[in-house]
Amino acid sequence: MSTRIAKVTSITARRAAERKRSEQSVANARAATTLFAVVAALLVIGVTATISASSAVAIDQQSDSFYFFKRQLVGIGLGVVAMAVASRVPYTAYKKLAVPIFAVTVGLLLATMAIGTGANGAQRWIAIGPITIQASEIAKFAVIVVLAAVLDKKRKLLGDFGHFSAPVVAVMGVTGLLIMLQPDLGTTIVIAAAALGVILTSATPLRFVMYTGLAGTILATVLAFSSNYRLDRIIGFRDPWADVEGTGWQLIQSYYALGSGGMTGVGLGASRARWFYLPNAHTDFIYAIIGEETGFVGGLVVMLLFVLLAAAGWAIASRAVDPFGRMVATGITVWLSFQAIVNIGGVLGVLPITGITLPFVSYGSTAVAVSMGAVGVLANIASSGGSRPRRRS
Repeated sequence: MSTRIAKVTSITARRAAERKRSEQSVANARAATTLFAVVAALLVIGVTATISASSAVAIDQQSDSFYFFKRQLVGIGLGVVAMAVASRVPYTAYKKLAVPIFAVTVGLLLATMAIGTGANGAQRWIAIGPITIQASEIAKFAVIVVLAAVLDKKRKLLGDFGHFSAPVVAVMGVTGLLIMLQPDLGTTIVIAAAALGVILTSATPLRFVMYTGLAGTILATVLAFSSNYRLDRIIGFRDPWADVEGTGWQLIQSYYALGSGGMTGVGLGASRARWFYLPNAHTDFIYAIIGEETGFVGGLVVMLLFVLLAAAGWAIASRAVDPFGRMVATGITVWLSFQAIVNIGGVLGVLPITGITLPFVSYGSTAVAVSMGAVGVLANIASSGGSRPRRRS
C-alpha cells in the first residue's frame, strides 16, 4: 500500500514539475517576444529620429544629409546578424569564451589609446578604413560575461572577501582605467552598474555587495570632480541659467526643444533644435529631438518601451536555469535600462549630463550592433526555460 502511495505521489510530483516547466517556457517565450518587439520599435524610432537629428551636421561635415542615417543602417544590419547568431548560440558557451572575449576587449581598448581617433577631446574610436569601432561598447558585454563566469566558478568561495574582491578589482580596475584614459566616465559608470547587477545576483554575501557599491559611488564622485570639463557639467546641471552661453547651453537648448514639442510635437523632420542649436543632437541628445518632434506623447512612449525592456529582462533573469545565466541576464538588463535612465535623465535635466547614448535609439553603429547582440543572448537564456532560482540568504 505504501509503495503504491509513493508511486502515485512521485507521478503527481513529476507531472506538477512538467506543468511548471511548461508554464515557465511559455512565460519565457512571451518575455523574449516582448524583448524583440521593444527593440524593433526602438530601432524604428531611432532611425527615424536620426534622419532628422543628424541631417544638418551631416550636410555640414559630409555634404550628405543621409550620411549618419546610412551608417546607422549598417550598424543595425550587423546587429540583426549578431542578435540572430547570439539567440542560437547556447549562452553557456560564454563561460569558456569569457576570458578570451575580455582579453580581446582589453587589446582593443589599448589599441584605442595607441591608434584611436578622437573627437571633442576624447579618443574613443578605432578607424579601420570606412569602419569605426568603439571598444568601450564591447567592454560592457565583456565585463558582464567574465565577471559572471568567475563568480560562478568561485561561488563556494565567495564568503571569503579575498576570493570575491580579487577578480572584481582586477576586471573593473583594468577596464575602468583604460576607459577613463579616453576619457569616458559615463561609460565607466554604466559598466560599473552592470557589474554590480552581476555581483548582486551571484552567491556573494550582501555585505560585500554593499561595500562594493559604496566604494564605487565614492570613486565615481571623486572622478566627477577631478577634471574641469566634468566639473563644468555638474555646474551646468545645478544651474544652467548661470552660464547660458557656456556650461548651461546644451541643457537649456534641450529644454527649449522639449518645451516647443508640447503634447504632440512639431512634426517629424520639423525640428529646429537640430540646426546647430542643440549639440550632439543625433547622439547624446536624440531624446530631446524626439520630444520636440513627437511631443510629450512620443517621449512617454520611448520611456514606456524601456520599462517593458527592463521588465522582460528581469523576467528572463528570474527564470534562468543556472546562476551563470541569471547573472548574465541581470547584467545585460541593468546595462541597457540603467544607460537609458542616465541618458534620458540628462536630457531632462534631472541627472548630470554624462555623454552616454540612448540604447537602440542614438546614432552609433558599434553601440547598436553590440546592444542587439546582447539582446540575442537574453533571448537564448529565455529559451532555456527553467525554474525560478532560490534567493540568497
